[in-house]
Amino acid sequence: MPEGTTIRAAVCRGVGGPQSIEELVLAAPGPGEVRVRVDACAVCHSDLMYVDGGWTTDFPLVMGHEAAGRVLELGAGVDDLAVGDPVVVSLVRTCGECPACRRGHHVACAGDFSLDERPLLTDAVGEPVAQGLNTGAFAEQVVVHRTQLVAHPEDVPAVSASLLACGVLTGAGSVHNTARVAAGDAVVVVGCGGVGIGALQGARLAGADPIVAVDPLADKRTSALAFGATHAVDPVAGDVAGTLCQATGGRLADHVFVTTANPAALDGAVDLLEPMGALVLVGMPPDGVAFDVDPSLLAAANKRILGSKMGTVRLAEDVPRLLGHYRSGDLELDALVSSTHPLEDIDAAFDEVRRGEVLRTVVLPNGTDPGASP
Repeated sequence: MPEGTTIRAAVCRGVGGPQSIEELVLAAPGPGEVRVRVDACAVCHSDLMYVDGGWTTDFPLVMGHEAAGRVLELGAGVDDLAVGDPVVVSLVRTCGECPACRRGHHVACAGDFSLDERPLLTDAVGEPVAQGLNTGAFAEQVVVHRTQLVAHPEDVPAVSASLLACGVLTGAGSVHNTARVAAGDAVVVVGCGGVGIGALQGARLAGADPIVAVDPLADKRTSALAFGATHAVDPVAGDVAGTLCQATGGRLADHVFVTTANPAALDGAVDLLEPMGALVLVGMPPDGVAFDVDPSLLAAANKRILGSKMGTVRLAEDVPRLLGHYRSGDLELDALVSSTHPLEDIDAAFDEVRRGEVLRTVVLPNGTDPGASP
């Protein structure tokens, strides 16, 4: 094996196959990069999209991008973190120089990174293994760009902090950044998994009213009411538009957030909007999915369709803002964690997410004590 740090990681070697727990070599951090011990990494549907073949990728790779841990090593030029600092680890990296970054559109960064020009992970025979979604955090350690990290206070558990790397960050960000929901706006959230619960909480923090949660699973609807929804509707047996109009006195929604990747959730979503309303696409279906919209009706009513990659976040601003809400008790993270698993049980964690029976399940690559010192 080449020089570097030997770590264990869950390696995906093909569509649909089980994760292989292997020893890999992780390269040292270069300039502007940081090596992090991964204490917690939540399972996101985006991980399963690659593993299950919904999105095209090259294999082998290590997935996992919704993580938290502690700094182990700093590359040259990184002087605003210290070894031992607890950090949120996200897939969003920013060069600071491309047109998107200069405009503050960090999720659209088109810059070049040395991380993409050399293999950070190699297997037992010296073959490169890719870092899925810029991160590869279903592993004991990762090397990432400094801009992918946000330090957090010691009193925030790693398991809870990890949810601010993608799921809750994306949902709440879609409300705050993409749609800019205002107090009194009528909001519908379709899909009440981890991202949907993030959107519901974001809408509650913004003062939206009513907040209608839509999900076919009864336990998800119950959870939605606990996390901020004012109403919860079964899209199969219930009347979403009727519930919405009853709650508003006859108006439809100012914003509809589709937070699930299920293509069926898109059907009729535009029809739930008031004139001037916005449909916000947060969940990302498999490649090639399409849905029909009548452009003349869209234009006549000034309705909008907005994409919301990662909640249009700027990590250095949005993560601290949400951490502040968490520490004040206004944002719930702990109760979103339905289960935790050691790295060896990652396939069981994946199956829980596939079955839709969890809000968030979290993998603990270094064991069951994410609060241990580095």
